[in-house]
Amino acid sequence: MLVRWAIGRYMRLIPVWLQVLLGSMITAWLAWSMLFSTSKSGSLMGHNLTERPIGSFWVDGNWGGNLSAYSGGLYTGGGTTCCWSFQGDTVEVVWILSRTGDQKRQGIEEERHSIILPMPEHDPEDQYLHVHFLSDNKVDLAWSEHIGSPKFEQYHSYVVGHDD
Repeated sequence: MLVRWAIGRYMRLIPVWLQVLLGSMITAWLAWSMLFSTSKSGSLMGHNLTERPIGSFWVDGNWGGNLSAYSGGLYTGGGTTCCWSFQGDTVEVVWILSRTGDQKRQGIEEERHSIILPMPEHDPEDQYLHVHFLSDNKVDLAWSEHIGSPKFEQYHSYVVGHDD
């Protein structure tokens, strides 16, 4: 109620023609940003195709969860995290390679990596950004309409024999 009173009090100080102009400009800006926005929103789905667990990963600062080693099946992975917004033609993927108990005993250290990749092509229906972590610290991205990875067949050999 206090906010309504304050807005009403100060709006009386602005001429009506200026109120209409400001309202029209705000409406036009919102319409423009909705129709011509380059941002894409969706969920992150991680697929770890390496022998090292991933303690956490982020895409443009949006947290994607953690992934066990060889968790790269069609519907398996670290689950999905929602709902994120991605802007621009590139994204930064950051991830922390963790360790299994055996790897800790072997003295393998936790590692942090990052890479900037082009945003993959996407359709308006696409809802899931799949993040595939590959050997040699390579990352592959793909959008899909469904939770299943569109690159399952391409990367299936990485996880055959490693399903947990």
